[in-house]
Amino acid sequence: MFELVVLHECDPKRVAHFLTINRERFRPFAPTRSEHYYTNSHWRAACKRSRLEWREGRAYRFVIIHKNTEVIGKIDLDHIRRGPFSTGDLGYLLDRRHEGQSIMRRAMEEVLSMAFTDFRLNRVQAAIMPQNTRSSGLVKRLGFREIGLAERYLKLDGEWRDHLLFEMVARRPEKTETAPQKVEAAPEKPAETEARETTDQDA
Repeated sequence: MFELVVLHECDPKRVAHFLTINRERFRPFAPTRSEHYYTNSHWRAACKRSRLEWREGRAYRFVIIHKNTEVIGKIDLDHIRRGPFSTGDLGYLLDRRHEGQSIMRRAMEEVLSMAFTDFRLNRVQAAIMPQNTRSSGLVKRLGFREIGLAERYLKLDGEWRDHLLFEMVARRPEKTETAPQKVEAAPEKPAETEARETTDQDA
């Protein structure tokens, strides 16, 4: 049993503990971290920033809590670009002990549903190293489409790493057909229509 919780509503100590016990597991997939990154004080400050980022629509961060006690995963939807882009980047981490139980897939489904409704995004991107086949398989099952290889995309664990890029785009509203209406009399002059382009405003 798991629960998806907003990062800034979680006890920072639980987040610090999760990242500390998984430190070596996540090392190949993360930037080089300082010792302070794994402390309670760092995550107290990070949770405060998360609240501000959420309020300003710049990032949406979550943790996965197992049996209402232990943090076992983390999902970030960040680097939000508004205006004509309306896009964000997806990142996620899961404790190895809970792999193969569909926990991350179900949690990601919740986050993606919010991304295209509550957060009003048009596109979500995920960048995954080619050798991380488990993660690539997950995003494909969720409906992401592979769009190409980005060389030296991120510096992780002290080295520039190539990444495969995947995207998910919001579904277009389905068109509904309406029955033609009976016209009793033709207008004397054709009515003029106004073309207007609208874009989402910054949150």
